[in-house]
Amino acid sequence: MLRGLRVSDSAILQRICGADAKLFLRVGTLLQAKLAFTELALEGAAATEAGRKMLADRRLRDLVPDQFEALASEHGCADLDLVMVDERGGAESGWRLIALADELGNPLTVAPALEAVLVPPTEFAAVVANLSPALRGPVEILMQARADDQRAAALEQLRYAMPPLPVISELMPMILSDGAELVRERAIGLLVATGANVAVVDLIRALQRRDDAALARHGESIARLPGMQQDLVVAAVLASLSRSNASQGVVNLCQQLSTHLATHRGLDRLIEQLLPTRLSMLDLVRSLQAVDRERIDAILLRQLGGSDERDAHLVVLLSAPGTGAETVPERARLIERGIELLLTPAESPPERMALASALRRLDHDRTLASSIAARGMSIGKAYETSVYWLLGELCRDGAVDAATAEVLAGLMRKLLRDASGPHLVSMLDQQLPALVPASDAARAALVEPMVETVARFVDDRSRDLVASSLMGIGSPAIAPLWIVLEEHPHEHVRMLSAELLPLLLKDAPAETLAAAVKRCMTGLGRASQARERASLVTAAAMLATAPGLAGNDAPARSVDDMVAGLGAWGIDALGHLAGGAHLGDERRARIVEDLLEQLMENLPDAPVESVTDSASNEVTFVLDERLGAHTENVPKMLAALARIGGSTSLPPALQRRIVDRLCLQWKRVANWETIWGPGNIQDLGRTLGQLAENPLFPGPLRLQVGEALMPRLSQLTIARSLARVFTSADGTYLSELAGRAAAQIIQHASDKYYADDEWEDLAEVLVDFLAVPHLGADGAVVRRRLVNVLGSYRPHVSSRARAKLRYITAELDEDLRVKLDWA
Repeated sequence: MLRGLRVSDSAILQRICGADAKLFLRVGTLLQAKLAFTELALEGAAATEAGRKMLADRRLRDLVPDQFEALASEHGCADLDLVMVDERGGAESGWRLIALADELGNPLTVAPALEAVLVPPTEFAAVVANLSPALRGPVEILMQARADDQRAAALEQLRYAMPPLPVISELMPMILSDGAELVRERAIGLLVATGANVAVVDLIRALQRRDDAALARHGESIARLPGMQQDLVVAAVLASLSRSNASQGVVNLCQQLSTHLATHRGLDRLIEQLLPTRLSMLDLVRSLQAVDRERIDAILLRQLGGSDERDAHLVVLLSAPGTGAETVPERARLIERGIELLLTPAESPPERMALASALRRLDHDRTLASSIAARGMSIGKAYETSVYWLLGELCRDGAVDAATAEVLAGLMRKLLRDASGPHLVSMLDQQLPALVPASDAARAALVEPMVETVARFVDDRSRDLVASSLMGIGSPAIAPLWIVLEEHPHEHVRMLSAELLPLLLKDAPAETLAAAVKRCMTGLGRASQARERASLVTAAAMLATAPGLAGNDAPARSVDDMVAGLGAWGIDALGHLAGGAHLGDERRARIVEDLLEQLMENLPDAPVESVTDSASNEVTFVLDERLGAHTENVPKMLAALARIGGSTSLPPALQRRIVDRLCLQWKRVANWETIWGPGNIQDLGRTLGQLAENPLFPGPLRLQVGEALMPRLSQLTIARSLARVFTSADGTYLSELAGRAAAQIIQHASDKYYADDEWEDLAEVLVDFLAVPHLGADGAVVRRRLVNVLGSYRPHVSSRARAKLRYITAELDEDLRVKLDWA
């Protein structure tokens, strides 16, 4: 007997009809007239224009089987091979059915469908055989019924027989998965009559209407019911899953029933049905494993060998945290399969980070790294790059032995040359060249292909990643970087070497530092561009002022002589030289005065010139070149003055001179007496804050900076700088100033003064002020207001601000800690 699609199969109907709402409504009208379609027949008709016209024909509603062939031919649908049958032709009682001719009487479609719904399992056959005659009769009638109304009548008869709950529990997966809504409603009536708990009945109804919210409400109370009532729920869940009604709410419900489910005989079937759904089963499986680890793992292992995506999921589920090697069944098989899936070039499995984490948990004997290394260059062909995260974590865990590290270093050298962009970025992002515990020679061999990455991908991110990795390699990278500096054909790569070498050599002995200074100065003869010459002189200045050359002024003075001809390109080098202890006070004072004079230069307003193209009449405005050059140089001059002002060897009078002039310039640009770009204004405020937040900074100068910045507190950059100044020092007046600043920020936050895209920065500023030790006489009130307003911006508190907040809550009062428990 063939059964067509019903209203309960609306999901299938919507899929077939697609965006054609008229066709969907038309099929519903035909179902009202007891005319159904098989899924294949409806798909075939809906796929052609002729078939759609036939479905829209009003005559189809009242057609009898003998008339269907003529109507199909009229619309040109004869080649669709559709037939209409009634009860005599194999349709259900009272229904007409349109199907493919090949579906009628086909044993491959009819028999399995009937068996899946109607034939009881062997265990249930034994239960039926042991029933009393009064119960056995209705149950057998139910099992033999074919039509919807026959099954509904059998259920009604069974209700009057009052079967026990164990029998009902056995019947539930079959009758609740029935395609007919009438049968499912009679099944619920049977549950009520035989003593099912009200919560169980409500939950079963929620399962049928796919109401995850209701499932969550009832789940906790269901878990406290007797085992027989929970059996009914498990049976209902199995029925729901058999009708493809899986959802995350169903999985969460199963988790709440995990104690009962762990010993339930239907657990195998439950897991088998949930695995293909792509729902998150991790919490459910962990709860089940906590009850009966051996049984759950055995069930999961039997599912291995299916699709790649399912196997990846199973490896994750079988690798529970905190388990020893002896408790994980077939661990070697899981690791081998996991590595295969992690490195496959195919798209499936799509998400592999969880798989990589699972493999790390399974690596009890620390052989995973060698197993991955044995795969060779296939690592670089993987569709996804989680393998580099895994290798990085194994290196951090100390799970990579020396021999494996040498193999990995050799592989990385090849991958750095030949791998695609995503693999290169991931490898460098995980700092693998720096983390792998290989020999110095093997790590040094990684430098050359790494800097070639900078040559291939000319972008800031690649440059930063390579620089970070080279710094992580440390002293083994020094010799290869000298070769790069002196021989590489690309200027920006040579400049990267010039930037890194002083950082790597800062703790070197005096002889090495002096030789390095000479080597940098020698490179000036090869450099033809001003910016490369500037990078070499800056590197030499950093080396000449290193602690290892204390007492040896000759290298610094030789570098100082070379700076003179560089003009603005030498600003960075001057900052390092004047910030060190190697130049005399007179030369240092002259450098400071020159920098301050250039910084505070008030360029006259020059008229804007315009040039008109005679051919197109397009007007081009030509700006004053001096103004552009000054704007570009301001950040470099501020950085140099900040380095000098924070030096411990700076005379107090010169430090006061720097602060006085910078505060004066701040007032000018803040009051628009001098016009600067917004970015340069922010840099000036940050520079003043950077100087004042130094714990060794003189107190009177700190007050001067605080009072200068206060009028522009509404700017979040300035507010953040002030908060750090107030945090670094203490004093009565400074505390009162901090309290006033905090109160002003609170008022701005309460008034929604800032734009939406500034709220994350505002939240971080509020946290910074909360960290200030003293906020004046009303500090307790101000701190409480800070906590309250911070709570209103809670959704915008970044992870960095939350970490800072967790650190400072230990110093707060108990009531404030309670209010901040969300951090």
